[in-house]
Amino acid sequence: MFFSPFQVSATFTQPPCKKIKNPSAPVSAEHLISLATSYLQKEDDEFLIMAKGYAAKMKKLTPDQLIFADRVITETLVEAQMGKLTRWTSLSTFSYDESDDTRINN
Repeated sequence: MFFSPFQVSATFTQPPCKKIKNPSAPVSAEHLISLATSYLQKEDDEFLIMAKGYAAKMKKLTPDQLIFADRVITETLVEAQMGKLTRWTSLSTFSYDESDDTRINN
């Protein structure tokens, strides 16, 4: 079964937030601003940078192409998790001509 990007993101859960040591103690505005500033100044790691680039490209796809791209990406990640990708791994694309029911390797 394949998931759309919206379904995939819904299946992942965010890690739990750090618990406040004393929930009844007031948190100052300065402390909250400091936390927000440090979070916003943190540099993105290489994976987040790549993901943002892929997301920008995927936003330009038609809905059906987005589904197909998601499938290929998901299958590739599964193969990588299983340790099956090599330097020579490649994607084979096929065109399907519905009129004569033949597959043509591109």
